[in-house]
Formats: sequence, C-alpha cells, structure tokens
Amino acid sequence: MALAGTLAVALATVTALAPAASAGTTTVDFGSCTSSNPALAAPPPDYSSQVTLTPSAASVAVGSPVTITWHYSLSTAPSPGIPIADAATAKAAIVVGGAASTTLSAGPSAAFPPAPVATGGTFQIPDFTATFTPTTAGTYTFTPGNNEQDVAQFGIVIQCAASGASAAATVTATNASASVGSAYVRPGGTVGFTGAGWIAGETVTPSFKDSAGTATTGTAITVPAGGAVSGSLAVPAAAATGAGSLVLTGSTSGAVPTAVTVLGAPTLSASPSSGGPGTVVGLSGGNWDPGATVAVSGVDASSNPVGSSTTLTADASGHLSGSYTVPGTAIAAIGAAELVGGAPSTTLRAAAAFTFAGNACTADAAGAPVSATGTCSVPQSANVTVSGGPLQLKENTGAVTFPGVTLDGTAHNQAGSLQQVEVQDFRGTTDGWVLNATMSDLALTGGPYANSGAAPIPAGDVSASALKCAGNPAGTTPYPSTPTAGSGGALSPTTAITLCSQAAGGTNPPTVTGGDFLVDAGLNLSVPAYLLQGTYTGTVTITLQ
Repeated sequence: MALAGTLAVALATVTALAPAASAGTTTVDFGSCTSSNPALAAPPPDYSSQVTLTPSAASVAVGSPVTITWHYSLSTAPSPGIPIADAATAKAAIVVGGAASTTLSAGPSAAFPPAPVATGGTFQIPDFTATFTPTTAGTYTFTPGNNEQDVAQFGIVIQCAASGASAAATVTATNASASVGSAYVRPGGTVGFTGAGWIAGETVTPSFKDSAGTATTGTAITVPAGGAVSGSLAVPAAAATGAGSLVLTGSTSGAVPTAVTVLGAPTLSASPSSGGPGTVVGLSGGNWDPGATVAVSGVDASSNPVGSSTTLTADASGHLSGSYTVPGTAIAAIGAAELVGGAPSTTLRAAAAFTFAGNACTADAAGAPVSATGTCSVPQSANVTVSGGPLQLKENTGAVTFPGVTLDGTAHNQAGSLQQVEVQDFRGTTDGWVLNATMSDLALTGGPYANSGAAPIPAGDVSASALKCAGNPAGTTPYPSTPTAGSGGALSPTTAITLCSQAAGGTNPPTVTGGDFLVDAGLNLSVPAYLLQGTYTGTVTITLQ
C-alpha cells in the first residue's frame, strides 16, 4: 500500500541517523543494534562515531553537581534522505570510572533534524546532558556508552551497544567544605563562615541567597596554603524570611551551600487562651534567637507587665515552649520579650491573646467581724449557636386563569391574577433577594387547530400590575426586612420582570435581613381581535435568587 511504502521510507532513514566520523574527543564503535519494530525499521549495521563529552567544570567540591554534555559530530543523511522534520530524539549512557563507578543516563536531546534532509545532506544531532554529583574526593573519568534513538511518531526505539571508546573527560572532586557560626540570622544581621579543603590559590566568593532567591555577593577570598578560609557576610535588611543558604563558590572547586534560615518576627501562642487566677497556660512560639532567654508575664491593655515574670529559653532552632501561671490581677494578654544584655528587647517581642476570667474570689476576709459586709462576683459564660435556615418560596396551587373570550372582531382585555407566592428568608444573613417572573408565549393546545403550529398569543400580551409584597400576617412579626414590590410590566420569555425584591442589609455594623412575605400581582391578557379558536396555554416561571 502507498501508506505502508511511505512509512517504510520514513523509517528507513532512522537506521542511518548515527553521526558520521569527524573531529571529536573519542571514537566510539556502535554495534549489536536492535530495533523495537524490525518490520518497520531494521536496526542499522555496525558503525563508528566521534563523541565529545564536556563537563561544566574541571574540578568541583564533593556534593556539588556537574553537568556532562554529550556532543555528536556532524551527520550525513543516507538515501533516500530524511523526509520528516523532528523525526527522532537521542539518548545515551555515560560510564563513570576512577574514584567511583556508575552509569549516567544522558538525554533525551531535542527532536532532529529541524527540517527534511536530502540524500547526502548534513544535519546535527542536538547536544544533550547528564548530571553527576561526586560523593567522595578523587578524579572521575567519563566514557561514552550505549546509545539510543527514539522515533515517538512511529513508536520505534533503536539501541546500539558501545565499545572501543576511551575516557573523553575527567572531573576532580575536592573535599571543599563550608560551615556557618549560626544556622539562623535576622534581616540586617551577619553570617560568619569558615571553610576547609579548598584548593590553594583559587578564589572563593561568599554569597547569600534568601528564600525568595535574591542573592547578595560578598568579597572574594584567595585560598591560602592549607585550604582554610573564613569571613563573614552581611544579610540585607530586606532579606525574605525563611529557608536561605550561605554559598561558598570556588573558582575551581565549585559551589558549596550551607543552610541558613532568616528568622521572621517572634511568635507566641497560649493554650488555654482564657482562665482565671492560678490557671497554668502552656506557651509555644518560634523565630526567637536560638538559646535566647525570654521573659514572659501578663500584660494589661497598654502592654505594661502585670504581676511577676518568668523566663523561658529558646532551643537551638529558636522554638520556645514552657508554661505561665495567671496572676490574681486581671491581664489583657500574655507578653514575651527577648532579653538582650539583661534588658527586654524593644523589638524582639510577641504577645498571645488571653481572656482573663476571675472564676474565684473572696467576699469577706478570714476572721472578719460578723458585721462586715463584702461583695464578690465571678463571670460565667453563656453560649448559643444559631444556624441559618433556607431562602425558599412556595406558591398556591392552581393555574393563572383568564375569562374566556368570544370572537367579535374586537380585541379583548381579560383580567386575571398570579397565584399568590410566599417567600421565606430564614438564612440569618445580611443578604438580599429578588423574585422575578418570565412567561412563555401562549400556544394553541386545544380545539380543532390544537398543536398545529398555529401562531401563539405572544407573552408580551400579558402584563402584570398592582404588585403587592408585604409581610405574612400569619407569620412572626415584626420582620427585619421590608421588601419592595416591583413596578410590573409586560411579561417575556427572555426578559424577567421583578415582582418583589429585598436589598442587602448594612455591613458596619451588619444588619440582619429576613422574614416571611406574600407576593401578589394582577395580570391582564390582551386577546387579539382575530385568531384561531381553541385553548391557549402558557407557563409563568417564578424565580427566586
């Protein structure tokens, strides 16, 4: 078949996509090739290619990743050429030796070629990469290994085994290390650092990256004999709080990061959050300076200390925990302040909300004279939960009925009324509501011409007037709401008229809306002078929203 022939031509090019030999780092023999679908694409014969492996750095610190780029030399398209653009992607294995042995997976590459290639034309298989992270010091070698080419469009995978290649690249991993004096710093503070195992003569540049990714670079240091470095770096006052890092980057050894957290404002929480004298309150908090002493006491509404204070010690991560006993004097909150130089800090402070409830008191002192009169009171809370009900409507059963008409060559106006609608708003909110009406055309549904497609009486010939909207006398009064009746008008299948509406209540302070309301409306049907005899039927739709 023509289609099968087209596929065969297209897939035949895949077997020859391997690059032809040209200048490169090492020559690789690829053989024992296999195809996942030999019927559509036969595996290629053995071939040789030159591959260049390029590491992103010649020397890195242990634990620092290095990128290895695989580059094929230029390729030549065999007969009948490559008629399909972006036909394939390439992958390969890179064999690691030397200080440790492993195999890396490189790729996939971008799709190639970017455009069809005629027989004998050249194209470039795009470079692709692998990442290697040394775990021990030493020199590592990188040798091209088995390769793979995938044609996703046809589900073809062609794999070839590599042999005869020599190491194409080396990377030396050093024992460069870094540490900080404290893993926590405040915005505007300073991070002290030390390092060891760096290469004498290389430059090491300190930098700090905050949780938002903003980097601050310090002054570069030339590594002396012995490989030790030390220094400090100022953290910007605008540094984002959260997990950051101090990074020492060697011109040869690469980057070594160390975690540093930028502390935010101290926090304090209390449980329980209310109680009377003698209540033991559990405290917890964060973002305090590690190891800091923190003074805790009750405070009044002006944040002045009440009663005696106690001290707590932040742990190595700046977390605070402990307890506080409520004094006999009323307090408005529980406050905490970090002691700096023995004095409470004016900035490193936090407070936990607390409701003082004096649930015990003494009316008369012990031994008071019989004639003595004292007073004593304690609060006792009272609570009730109020759940909102529905917004709903009900209507009287039955249809809207207009008096019958006998045709006499004149138009007739027939009076009717909407079946009464009851709106009940029991939500307990400040929300309003709207009651609307639409109507379909009155179709001819009875008589000798019923359901024949005869012209209907348009819905617009029905108009609403004398709208009423008031509280249900049978319900509970007074109601929070006073709804407004609509102005009426002609009904329509598409454009609603408002029968009744309730505006939203106030918001500051919030004003509840609600109630039980009855809605009535008079209707008038204008019957044309001439139309087919029979029964005309339409539907009035009442919508509450």
